[in-house]
Amino acid sequence: MSKPATGIAMAVFLVCGCQSMSTPEAAPLTASGIVETNDDIEILQQQVIIDASISDVWDAFTTSEGYAAWASPFAHIEFGVEGFIESSYELDGELGRDGNIRLRILAYIPERLLVLKTDKAPAGFGSEETWKRLVSVFEFLPSNDDRTRLIVSGIGYGDDEESEQLKAFFVQGNAWSLKALNDRFENGPTDWPAVFEARSAE
Repeated sequence: MSKPATGIAMAVFLVCGCQSMSTPEAAPLTASGIVETNDDIEILQQQVIIDASISDVWDAFTTSEGYAAWASPFAHIEFGVEGFIESSYELDGELGRDGNIRLRILAYIPERLLVLKTDKAPAGFGSEETWKRLVSVFEFLPSNDDRTRLIVSGIGYGDDEESEQLKAFFVQGNAWSLKALNDRFENGPTDWPAVFEARSAE
């Protein structure tokens, strides 16, 4: 997991946060923590309030153009139950490449709930047995002044060492993703060529 963290993501932000470009600053009004359960499964929960309508935030997750505006330079989404989100952190990304991230859409309620599970992760991203048992749940809730409270719950972490490593990884990766999403609505779509140019200059 030495590759910079997206993602989905978000599994995803696990999904999306799995390849961030740098250590994130906290997005406005974020919170995170572990939700206790009655079994051996832990839930990593993080949230942010976005200065955009639920409809706009929903489109940022469920359309190829909306996803590519903040989460990754390349995105292809076939939305629906058993549909998928496929993304790449290559500027010339294409559908079906070996290094792509592929998230399966397990369930959704329009503009309220989205449930994702990682089908395909980059090489070297932990053990398949561990990340395949993780599910990401996104709740889209109204906030004041037509803003959106987005709650991200990573479900399926155990008490094994690799689960602990993945959990720590996604604390940072998801924070980056939430900040990137917030920035998309505050400052406009991500200028991916500029991001890569700045990264190469570091």
